This record gives sequence, C-alpha cells and structure tokens, in this order.
Amino acid sequence: MMKLFKKQLNKKGSVLQITLIAFIIFTFSLTVSLTTIKQNATLYHYIDILMEQKNLEIMITRYYLDEMENSILLSDAYANDHYSISSSVDNIGDYYDIITYIKTENYNYGFQLSITLESLEITKFEYLEDD
Repeated sequence: MMKLFKKQLNKKGSVLQITLIAFIIFTFSLTVSLTTIKQNATLYHYIDILMEQKNLEIMITRYYLDEMENSILLSDAYANDHYSISSSVDNIGDYYDIITYIKTENYNYGFQLSITLESLEITKFEYLEDD
C-alpha cells in the first residue's frame, strides 16, 4: 500500500515539474521575442532618422551647387515647424567654404563642406563636433 502511495506522489510531482518547466520555457521565449521586437522597432526608428539626415544633406548640397551655378551663394537661415537650417558661406578665392547647422527635435548637428568655383566639385565634407 505504501509503495502505491509513493508512486502516486511521484506521478503528481513529475507532472508538476513538467508543467513548471514548460511554463518557464514559454515565459523565456515570450520575453526574448518581445525584446527582439522592441529592439527592431527602435532600430527602424534610428534608421528613419539617419535616412532623413542623409536626404536633407543631399538636398542642401544640391541647393548650394544650384545657387553657385545660377547666382551668388550667400549665408542664409531657414526654419519651419520641423527643423531649422543655418549656413555660413565664406568665399575663399577659388572655392566656397560653407558651414551648415541643422536643428530638429531629434538631432542637432553641423557639417562643413568646400566647393570649388570653377568645376563645382565638393572637395571637402566633414561633420562638426557638438558644442
């Protein structure tokens, strides 16, 4: 009789242990999946910001080249609801040295570029340190 009772206890214990292990594995898998999804969403957000910066830099540089080709490039500032852009233009003889600052809700940074007057080639492009 005692042996039968011990067998019944072991079966109940085994079922409880298996259930507990299955619950732990399920919880771990769910946690890892949700963490991965959150990290991917954050990375996609940063990629969107980076692409916005890249496109803005290309458009600004294209504007500088068009102004140099068609008229005179002057220092300027532009602002709308989402961002503000300010540029300082120095004419150094045979090239323009342009410093541009971009400020938005998500980022603030500046870059410097040099463009030759004769061939309208960009000879220098570098990001400026934060102040």
